[in-house]
Amino acid sequence: MSGPKCTTYQLDQSFTAAELRAAARDAAVREATRRRQEAAREAALRAAAARDAAVRGVKALNARITALSRARDDRGKQYGAAVSVQVPEPLVLGTQSTSELESWCAETDGALAGAERELREQTARALATELFVGMSGHTAGRRPAEAAELFADRPEGSPAVPSGADGPRDGDEAAREDVGQALARVLSRLLPDCDEDRRTAARAAAARVAAAATPDEARTWLTETRLRVQRANEAAEAARREAREAIELLHDLEELEGTGETEADSVRALLTEVVSGHRALDESLRRRAADCRAAAEAEAEQRYVVNTVTDALADLGYHVGEGFETLTVADGALRLSRSEWPEHAVNLAVDRQGGQLRTAVVRTAAGHGDDAAHLDVEREEQWCRDFQELRDRLAEAGLRTDVQVAVPPGRVPVPLVAAPAAPVPRARPGHRERER
Repeated sequence: MSGPKCTTYQLDQSFTAAELRAAARDAAVREATRRRQEAAREAALRAAAARDAAVRGVKALNARITALSRARDDRGKQYGAAVSVQVPEPLVLGTQSTSELESWCAETDGALAGAERELREQTARALATELFVGMSGHTAGRRPAEAAELFADRPEGSPAVPSGADGPRDGDEAAREDVGQALARVLSRLLPDCDEDRRTAARAAAARVAAAATPDEARTWLTETRLRVQRANEAAEAARREAREAIELLHDLEELEGTGETEADSVRALLTEVVSGHRALDESLRRRAADCRAAAEAEAEQRYVVNTVTDALADLGYHVGEGFETLTVADGALRLSRSEWPEHAVNLAVDRQGGQLRTAVVRTAAGHGDDAAHLDVEREEQWCRDFQELRDRLAEAGLRTDVQVAVPPGRVPVPLVAAPAAPVPRARPGHRERER
């Protein structure tokens, strides 16, 4: 065995995870790399990263649409026709261009914000109305608090009594209307996807405002209502952030293979529960998801290294066959042959954990005498030259290499290994993807 034996490789640290995934699987990126077109490669990487961001945005909006639709349906069951909000439809990801996805996200984000605001306002009005209609017993004949002071949080200069009032109002009717307006304004801040316990707590405080007999009592309970609404919204916002984080993690893990029983499958199932609001994203789940994401990124790096190496070798005239390994490394092993090499091949193994390329010229047919030894040296010398060209190409693709172990051609005998049965030339991965 001779020539380069062990060569370390290191991926360019400027690669983002999205760019690495794209570089591993995107035909345009790999074709530009193969043709050594740096500008085209950079443009393809940027395009891939932009699409990745757009897809993430669509997934996040789809989750918000689902949550808002669920909240709209729940409020509709509770308040009937008083709640009627049109929620945007989720987008099914398919063949849309990146610009189409970005346009949909921008348009839907605005429409979703408007639908949420409308749902909050409709729910608040319906609840305030229900509180007064539902008053009974000893509170039914009680005069509600004079409520102009309940508008303490109104914008400066705005009237205490709604500007749409037709004229002076007297007695219980006017007071009740003012209290109802104050409550509706406070309750309209309550996010539609807050949990039911906190919603019930805010409603209970609002009921005490409606039943208040004095301004002081009404102000006290209005303040309490504001606080409960604020706490409910803080919890809902935290759940939204967790859902968005879970969506990002699910996106990162979607390419990990699963059989239904792997750790990645289990983590994905739990993250889906977070997105739907059925569980919290605790630190234990975060750690498990981070481990799975690291495995996904390592898998993408492995795929990128193997694909980049095989693309370059195919251009250098080598046929790449899978299923062979060196004596020490089984992960990512390849057998390289050339049409003019009937008796020789190169074993190449990509050691992901060690970050190494291990190579060895081997014999696939027995040779005897000086002629065989001379031919061995020729093959080793050719591989040394081709390996240097390979290193240059890898450097252009963002893979820096450093030869750690090398043996001069002819120093040691070339080993005899079993020849592959009916070897079939392997197409470049980029070409294979374009043919699909």
